[in-house]
Amino acid sequence: MQLKKLLKLALLVLVIAWGAASVYVWKSFVRPPWEEEYAYSKGMQAAIYAFPYVLNSSLRWAWSQPADVVDNSSAPSDAINHFFHTAHLTDASYRDGGSPNNDTAYSVTWAYVKDEPLILQVPEIGVIPGSDKLRYYSFELAGFNSDNFAYVGTRATGNGAGNYAIVPPGWQGELPAGVTRLAETPTPWFLIVGRTLVASPEDLPAVSQLIQGYRLVSLSDWGSATPKRPYAPKLAPVPHYKKDKLELLEQFWSLANQAMSENPPAADARLMTVFGDIEVGPGRDLSRLTPGLQAGLQRASLRALMLLPEVHKSNYGTKLVNGWKYPPADLGRSGLQGQFLTRAVLQSLGGIVANDPDEAVYLVATRTVDGELLNGEHSYRITFGKDNLPPVQSFWSMTLYDSTNNLAANPLNRYSLGDRNPDLKYAEDGSLSFYVGHEPPADELQSNWLPAQDDEFYLLLRTYLPGPAIVEQSWQPPEIELLD
Repeated sequence: MQLKKLLKLALLVLVIAWGAASVYVWKSFVRPPWEEEYAYSKGMQAAIYAFPYVLNSSLRWAWSQPADVVDNSSAPSDAINHFFHTAHLTDASYRDGGSPNNDTAYSVTWAYVKDEPLILQVPEIGVIPGSDKLRYYSFELAGFNSDNFAYVGTRATGNGAGNYAIVPPGWQGELPAGVTRLAETPTPWFLIVGRTLVASPEDLPAVSQLIQGYRLVSLSDWGSATPKRPYAPKLAPVPHYKKDKLELLEQFWSLANQAMSENPPAADARLMTVFGDIEVGPGRDLSRLTPGLQAGLQRASLRALMLLPEVHKSNYGTKLVNGWKYPPADLGRSGLQGQFLTRAVLQSLGGIVANDPDEAVYLVATRTVDGELLNGEHSYRITFGKDNLPPVQSFWSMTLYDSTNNLAANPLNRYSLGDRNPDLKYAEDGSLSFYVGHEPPADELQSNWLPAQDDEFYLLLRTYLPGPAIVEQSWQPPEIELLD
């Protein structure tokens, strides 16, 4: 009896000791101090909100560099209040991400407006030579947070020549005759992405000449025979978001605060107040934080930068149809709806910016209809029925990208297929099949082959000036059929 009591007492002591040890381990190693946890939980939301500001700071610096220090000619250079034009279609040598298209020549610049309007000059665009079809072009204007705020182009303003003024907030001055007020910029720094359709390889010289007519002029220089490049403040170096990831991570919060100080998120002033106690936002000072709060913020930025690609591979915010993902209806301006995860993942990370649905709808496929990730180790077939080709007013294409959101290198230098490929083979019933994979199909089908690297990839189906069935998401894209 006495032995039983002793055994019970020993067991009780052991349980108490084990419990005490568990509490010690939990407090010391599993559960961080409350300050760190608090900053981490709030910092995750702040990091998702701030991601476009940090990414755009990195890209703006990279694209501001002179051409002779940029890694290759495909990457934009000297693009501050001055257009960088691609006089060729983008290929796999471009590595700055953003899922670039292989359909249009790009004209891009980081623009700056503060004290006076900036005027975008566009020449007569007209039709594609040798046809009566309007040449598609557009200029997408997006604030530093990646949300669009204006368009110039075939849909928005027509294909005639025009001069369009982007004005500072609250500006009430007079514009010269022949200059149309386009929009008030939400942030002093903003991105202009120009796209001009290249109808065929033979069309490229005409496009190369045409895009040289795209210019930016300050109001004070309007009418001058030799206008100066519009003023922009000097930039400080920023780590490259792909090449210097660790340095970018270390500077994430200071870069976010600097970018938001330069480009105050006026529409989100209440949210900036919420983030104030972790010193995130315009004018905030990270040095005021305790070591615990700093540690929590650092954990949050690391986890957020890991989380965003995970979300990008998921079906978050999309409508899934036959393995293809329709984007959210507010894509392009999702931040204006408070959808900051959509803005960070589908706009900023996925494409730097994203078109409004009326301008273009991009459908993405990362998996088969059975849920298997697309991989070049396999071969796939995608068949559009005769009466089920993408209904568009301008053009459509299907492009293949690698896991870095860049075009995938391949021996044919073929990155997309679409309605402008004249040698596509149609079946007797009028259907059109594309073959995708690392291994080529039969010789007679190689004109319909989209080569893939021997690795994971995704497909992007672009529809420019989409019809109502696509905008309303009722059109059914075809399934991706696994062939082996």
